[in-house]
Amino acid sequence: MKEKKNKFMRGAAILILFGLLSKVVGAIYRIPLTSIIKAEGMGLYQMVFPLYTLLLTISSSGLPSSISKLISENVAKNNYRQADRILKVSFVLLILFSVFCSLIVLLLGRFFASLQGNKDAYICYLGLCPAIIFVALISGFRGYFQGLEMMSPSAISGFFEQIFKLGFGLFLSSRLIKRGISYGVLGALLGISFSEIFAFLYLFLSYVFMRKKRSTFLAASQGESLPIKQTAKQILSLSILVTLGGLVMPLTMLIDSTVTINILKSIGYSVKSATTLFGIQTGSVGSIVNMPVVLSISVATAILPCVSKQRAVGDFEGVRESAEKAIFYALCLALPASVGCYSLAEPILRLLYAKSLTPSEISIAVSILEVASISIFYLALLQVTSGLLQGMGCFVVPLISLVCGGVLKIIFNVVLLRIGSINILGAEVGNNVCYLTGLVINLIYLKKKIHFKLSPKILILLFLSALIYFAKYVFKALINIHINFYVSFLVCVMMFVAVYLFFVFILFRPRKKNIS
Repeated sequence: MKEKKNKFMRGAAILILFGLLSKVVGAIYRIPLTSIIKAEGMGLYQMVFPLYTLLLTISSSGLPSSISKLISENVAKNNYRQADRILKVSFVLLILFSVFCSLIVLLLGRFFASLQGNKDAYICYLGLCPAIIFVALISGFRGYFQGLEMMSPSAISGFFEQIFKLGFGLFLSSRLIKRGISYGVLGALLGISFSEIFAFLYLFLSYVFMRKKRSTFLAASQGESLPIKQTAKQILSLSILVTLGGLVMPLTMLIDSTVTINILKSIGYSVKSATTLFGIQTGSVGSIVNMPVVLSISVATAILPCVSKQRAVGDFEGVRESAEKAIFYALCLALPASVGCYSLAEPILRLLYAKSLTPSEISIAVSILEVASISIFYLALLQVTSGLLQGMGCFVVPLISLVCGGVLKIIFNVVLLRIGSINILGAEVGNNVCYLTGLVINLIYLKKKIHFKLSPKILILLFLSALIYFAKYVFKALINIHINFYVSFLVCVMMFVAVYLFFVFILFRPRKKNIS
């Protein structure tokens, strides 16, 4: 049990570390990119992602979780031959699906751009066609490594993605912007395609270099591999359910991108203004919200193979303990992040986008981030509970929870966006409703299935997180005594993070048992 716990903690820590580095690089990338393509360009940039994400979900989203789950179950039974076969069969499926989805973007991009209310988005779609194929292949390798509980290749490849995206994206965008905003966005999206190619090469080399270890695994295998047809059927039967669950949010985002801009146009905004507001909400603010969420995704990714292994060998008590730990760790990460983003919304946005957005755009972004910060908490727990349910083999529940949340989000968006005094904030209220609904459904089912208990220590976490709210007053006090803006922000953040981590460590560190 201790070894399993250590593996889970080590895997989660690796994913969190490189996930944070990736998000920091991604946030840094958004600052000069926004300066190059402006808020309107960020709106175009974000417009193409719902369809891109939707097609990625069809081509590859369900397969990594399915591969990870199936491989971890076979490894638990020492059947390494079948684990290796799962990877090879999945690659054939990934290539077929991804090429098909890439062709859809190539042939139907113009239609989707018109549907979204801005025809300039068409050329931007073309920059993502190669990325669809390589992201699919990357997902196959990541599922394989995660199934073996080897988190480093996945984490490092994600970091490489961001580094190459930053380099190629900014270079191409700055060169092509001379031909217009849409071409500047095209350059940034071509940078994504290049970054995926390099990430794929890294994972391929990692797989090749572990040949000796793979040979040792195969020699120690205690089972035979299933026929190719049966293996493909096994992969697809699992991945279809995961893919259906994964399709909900991209579909919702696609509808959202269409609804948001068209409704804003209907209440008096120009195409440029509507696209700019959408860019601020999904690009400038969205990148900040997604940064802390990577922590919960790391916990969810690490817990899935761990729970799958425990379930495969009948260790249901271990499943319950893993669930309690995963939820508690997610709370430790999500609560302070949510409160911190709410409290320091204005200085965060001024720090990142003072030279990229106008003062009025920053003011709008602050209002959006204050509402969006609440969703960090809901989304973090939703990610972890969905990972737990998938690890337990309950794929239908996350699907139902996301469908219910997605439907409510669209309803709230349609109603609230039409109210002039709310406008773009309605989209963020819809996000909060969506994630909260999905979380409640997941928690109810988990409680019924494994009877997990929330630790009373959560009350202490709530208190410690609430203290972070006062960070904005400390920041203002430092500014009032004429300390530099950047120094004030850095001192304020470091002070509150240090205090929070200190008390978390003191209060929740493992106690040594006395041996009498």
